[in-house]
Amino acid sequence: MSAQAQGFVLKGFAADGFGDHPRSRSAHAIRVYNGARQRPVSITHMHGLRDLRVTCGDFNVEPGSETLNHLADHGFTELVTTRGFAGTRTAHYEKPGRFADYMLVNSEDAVRRFDVIRSPEVSDHCPLVLEV
Repeated sequence: MSAQAQGFVLKGFAADGFGDHPRSRSAHAIRVYNGARQRPVSITHMHGLRDLRVTCGDFNVEPGSETLNHLADHGFTELVTTRGFAGTRTAHYEKPGRFADYMLVNSEDAVRRFDVIRSPEVSDHCPLVLEV
């Protein structure tokens, strides 16, 4: 293990029992190195969350990747490709491949608005904006 973090993502520690709903919820994340694939892997366990979950970031994978398929198999909807955006790279990115960044939610009904911002271009990545 190369790194780890743990903390409350809803409320906090209560020494006098579980308390009223919604109860405290915690997350524990670890980063390990996969020697066989020569790359790090981040794993986050969200304990007892029934809330909307959003997973986003620079995944550096293409649509149809094992990573995105795994997240879909676990109930996440990926918003960039399912909503018809042509990519998340700007003209500053000169290599092939137009996707790197993704926004995934476990409840698509909670999404009020989602957009991939094309202009102004200030990076080789487009900003992703989610309103829930």
